[in-house]
Amino acid sequence: MAQATVTATSGFAGQVKSVFEAAYPEGYVDVSKGYRRNVHVVVVSRAFDGMTEREKHDAVWDLARERFGKDTQRISILLAYSPDELKG
Repeated sequence: MAQATVTATSGFAGQVKSVFEAAYPEGYVDVSKGYRRNVHVVVVSRAFDGMTEREKHDAVWDLARERFGKDTQRISILLAYSPDELKG
Protein backbone atom coordinates (compact mmCIF):
# COMPACT_ATOMS: atom_id res chain seq x y z
CA MET A 1 0.00 0.00 0.00
CA ALA A 2 1.53 3.29 -1.09
CA GLN A 3 1.60 6.25 1.21
CA ALA A 4 2.13 9.77 -0.03
CA THR A 5 2.63 13.21 1.35
CA VAL A 6 2.42 16.13 -0.98
CA THR A 7 2.70 19.77 -0.03
CA ALA A 8 1.07 20.95 -3.23
CA THR A 9 -1.68 18.48 -4.06
CA SER A 10 -2.57 19.86 -7.45
CA GLY A 11 -0.80 20.81 -10.62
CA PHE A 12 2.63 19.47 -11.43
CA ALA A 13 3.32 18.18 -7.90
CA GLY A 14 0.12 16.16 -7.97
CA GLN A 15 1.02 14.70 -11.36
CA VAL A 16 4.47 13.72 -10.14
CA LYS A 17 2.98 12.08 -7.06
CA SER A 18 0.53 10.08 -9.17
CA VAL A 19 3.17 8.87 -11.62
CA PHE A 20 5.58 7.66 -8.94
CA GLU A 21 2.84 6.07 -6.85
CA ALA A 22 1.67 4.15 -9.91
CA ALA A 23 5.22 3.04 -10.72
CA TYR A 24 6.02 2.04 -7.11
CA PRO A 25 2.63 1.08 -5.61
CA GLU A 26 4.15 -0.80 -2.66
CA GLY A 27 6.42 2.10 -1.77
CA TYR A 28 6.35 5.48 -0.14
CA VAL A 29 6.34 8.64 -2.26
CA ASP A 30 6.88 12.12 -0.88
CA VAL A 31 6.56 15.20 -3.09
CA SER A 32 7.18 18.62 -1.63
CA LYS A 33 7.58 22.16 -2.89
CA GLY A 34 11.04 23.14 -4.02
CA TYR A 35 12.54 26.43 -5.10
CA ARG A 36 10.12 28.51 -7.15
CA ARG A 37 7.84 26.12 -9.06
CA ASN A 38 10.10 23.08 -8.72
CA VAL A 39 9.40 19.98 -6.66
CA HIS A 40 11.47 17.60 -4.55
CA VAL A 41 10.67 13.89 -4.74
CA VAL A 42 11.67 10.99 -2.49
CA VAL A 43 10.71 7.43 -3.39
CA VAL A 44 11.27 4.53 -0.97
CA SER A 45 10.59 1.10 -2.40
CA ARG A 46 11.65 -2.54 -2.17
CA ALA A 47 12.02 -2.32 -5.95
CA PHE A 48 15.37 -0.63 -5.24
CA ASP A 49 16.72 -3.50 -3.12
CA GLY A 50 20.06 -4.64 -4.50
CA MET A 51 20.36 -1.78 -6.99
CA THR A 52 23.42 0.42 -7.19
CA GLU A 53 23.07 4.16 -6.71
CA ARG A 54 23.41 4.58 -10.48
CA GLU A 55 20.68 2.01 -11.22
CA LYS A 56 18.27 3.71 -8.81
CA HIS A 57 19.11 7.12 -10.23
CA ASP A 58 18.55 5.90 -13.79
CA ALA A 59 15.27 4.16 -12.90
CA VAL A 60 13.59 7.21 -11.38
CA TRP A 61 15.00 9.81 -13.78
CA ASP A 62 14.17 7.68 -16.83
CA LEU A 63 10.58 7.43 -15.60
CA ALA A 64 10.45 11.20 -15.00
CA ARG A 65 11.83 11.97 -18.48
CA GLU A 66 9.45 9.48 -20.10
CA ARG A 67 6.37 10.89 -18.38
CA PHE A 68 7.15 14.60 -18.12
CA GLY A 69 9.48 15.35 -21.03
CA LYS A 70 10.68 18.94 -20.89
CA ASP A 71 8.90 19.50 -17.56
CA THR A 72 11.33 17.05 -15.93
CA GLN A 73 13.51 20.09 -15.31
CA ARG A 74 10.92 21.15 -12.71
CA ILE A 75 12.04 18.25 -10.50
CA SER A 76 15.04 19.69 -8.69
CA ILE A 77 15.62 16.77 -6.32
CA LEU A 78 14.69 13.13 -7.02
CA LEU A 79 15.96 10.55 -4.55
CA ALA A 80 15.40 6.79 -4.52
CA TYR A 81 16.04 4.51 -1.53
CA SER A 82 15.31 0.98 -0.47
CA PRO A 83 13.75 0.77 3.01
CA ASP A 84 16.90 -0.89 4.38
CA GLU A 85 18.97 2.14 3.42
CA LEU A 86 16.90 4.32 5.74
CA LYS A 87 17.15 2.11 8.80
CA GLY A 88 19.36 3.58 11.45
